[in-house]
Order: sequence, then C-alpha cells, then structure tokens
Amino acid sequence: MTAITKCQKGFTLIELMIALTIFAIGLLSIASMQITAIKANSSSNTLSVAGAVAQRVTEAILSNDATDPFFQSPQADAVWDLDPDTAATTLDVAGGGTYSATYTLTTNDPVANVSRIVVVVNGPNDRTATLTSFKRAI
Repeated sequence: MTAITKCQKGFTLIELMIALTIFAIGLLSIASMQITAIKANSSSNTLSVAGAVAQRVTEAILSNDATDPFFQSPQADAVWDLDPDTAATTLDVAGGGTYSATYTLTTNDPVANVSRIVVVVNGPNDRTATLTSFKRAI
C-alpha cells in the first residue's frame, strides 16, 4: 500500500477573509487617528494665530511712551481695532477664521506708577489667548 500525501499550497477562502478583516480594522483605526490629528492641528493653528495677534496688540500698546495719555486713564474691556484700514475691528485670517481683541488697562497696579495691560484675543471655536504685561511710568 502506498500512502498518498496531500500537499497543501496557498490559502483557503476563509483564511483570506479573516486576513482582510484584520487589515480593514487596522486601516479604519489609522483613519480615525488621522482625523484626530487634523482636528488637533486646526486647534493648534487657531491658538497660534490668537497668540500672535495678542503679541501684536501688546507690542502696539507698549510702544507708546509711558507719559502718553493712553496710560493715564484706566480702560476696561476696550475694543482694539485689528484692522484700522476698514470699519471692521476684527481680523480675518485666510483659512484661520475671524479674531477680535480687547484690552484692559489698570493704572497703579500692582504698584504705583505701573500700569497693567491685559490683552484678550478671541478666535474661532471659542479659543482665547490672554497676554498680561506691565508698563512702568518713569
């Protein structure tokens, strides 16, 4: 009697279906991570622009001389004109949304002859950047 040996070559249809299912689940999880990364990147972009706008406003305020009348009277939530060339006080950033800025000026705070300036920039999706600085009157 001769023994018939059976050589198997290749994969069965069930093995291929299981491999494709595992591969599809892996691709879906990678796609989900990509969506999360895109959202995080958008949020980071918004905060970066808001921070840059807050820095710009702060530098514009601090560039005034300490004896300037601007620093003599307190201001609360005053609107800063981000677009002086038009009637709008907001700044439209291409692909980044619309930003608005307010500032609060407190004189003799925290000590005499020092003004505290708090700049708040509001961006899309309720993102806010706040920058606090001080100006000393000599």
